[in-house]
Amino acid sequence: MAEESQDKAQTFHIEEGKSPVLYDETFDDPDNPLNWPYWLKIYIALLMALLGFLAQFCSSLINPGYVTMSKDLGITIEQSSYCTTVFIVFSGIAPMFVVPYGNVYGRRILFVVFSFISTLGAIVTAAAPTYGGVIVGRIINGIGQGIPLGVGVVTICDLFRQHERGLWVGLYTIGVTNGPHVAPIAGGYITQRLGWRWCFWVPAIFQGIVCLILLLTLPETLYLRGDSNRLRHRPYWGRLFFFGKVIDRPIEAEQFWRPFKLIRHATVALPALYFCTCNTFGSTLFAVTGANIGAKIFGFDTEQTGLFMGVPLSVGCMIGEASAGWVSDRLLALYARRHGGNQKPEARLFLMPLCTTLCVGTATYGLCIQNRYPWIQASVCMAISGFGLQIATTMVYTYCTDSYRSRASEVGAVLNFFKCVFAFNVGFYALPFAGKVGYTTAFSVLASINGACLFPLLILFFVGERIRIQSSDIDY
Repeated sequence: MAEESQDKAQTFHIEEGKSPVLYDETFDDPDNPLNWPYWLKIYIALLMALLGFLAQFCSSLINPGYVTMSKDLGITIEQSSYCTTVFIVFSGIAPMFVVPYGNVYGRRILFVVFSFISTLGAIVTAAAPTYGGVIVGRIINGIGQGIPLGVGVVTICDLFRQHERGLWVGLYTIGVTNGPHVAPIAGGYITQRLGWRWCFWVPAIFQGIVCLILLLTLPETLYLRGDSNRLRHRPYWGRLFFFGKVIDRPIEAEQFWRPFKLIRHATVALPALYFCTCNTFGSTLFAVTGANIGAKIFGFDTEQTGLFMGVPLSVGCMIGEASAGWVSDRLLALYARRHGGNQKPEARLFLMPLCTTLCVGTATYGLCIQNRYPWIQASVCMAISGFGLQIATTMVYTYCTDSYRSRASEVGAVLNFFKCVFAFNVGFYALPFAGKVGYTTAFSVLASINGACLFPLLILFFVGERIRIQSSDIDY
């Protein structure tokens, strides 16, 4: 039985010159998170953005310190980078097997428990005397941090109706995308002044504080119309306790495969494929090559390398989100006004032309590195790539969750799975590929792969609605 959508029964009233106003049969139900006080919804949305940011921040804080870490542990720089890649892959796998529990026992218990696991993993990593211990700690850390990356977006969908989700999903995604960009800025200073182990102690402290905040303030947002919701008629404070199942339904083995079944549908598979190339070639690629390029090409020290890796992408993503979330909502509203109130998710795909800036930025970055242009030119190219990355991320998340609102938790897990598994591999081939054919050719090829994956979304723009309607095993 699929999770019932909170806003499945919707009608729209359109007044001249105004955006569509959404009504549904639960409009007056105070238990529905859609009807909670707006200040509370904003607080939870900001908390989700913080969790997404910290998950990515913690994964990448060590990146500028690979050289120092390798010398201390007696390993190669490439082996040092594996402490980031194992984090990435396990943070992508974990949510795929946890989502069924979140759809029954609630979102809150997942965030609290896995935040504790993440804190424990960070402590193990920081204290481990050997390279093997560091890797084990990072695996535990990655499993814990996978929940904000896989379940955070569905919590946003629990709180906001379709016509206002673009803004808040965009806020969440800018936290997720900018986490690994801000991390090297801090990581360079921490490594050079305190030592590389503090790149794990600092996340342990932050995660412990956040775990306490979640325990004391995050209410349960899972909601289902009808008497099967065991949290009905409970006040805010009543939603801070654990009462077992929130939705009275069994957890069956088939539910663990449902996220994978979503991949059969083009309206999920094609955006997910495009999104994973965006994240990999617009963010992770710069992270795994930045330390080597900064030291060998520009002669940067650890602090300068961190700034070079982090500032351009952070700025680019912030400018990108200024052109994405609210614009996406506006496009949806304009489409609905002209089509009798039909809020068609494909309207969000009008952002596709801006996504092409990612390809341009990544390809020209390789050109700058190959020809040893001044670092400022390479930084501008990184910012352009970050601009396209942020627009693409917001567009894909809002389109997919709008398309399958009743399966938003599984959609979020699938997008995170694609992103992490694909990004996991780039550390193994990026530098060897560039060393063999040159940075210009290597980065141009990777940028072209990203551009090629964008074109199929044009098909969805025209036939996406038909595909969704024909998806017989999905509640639309």
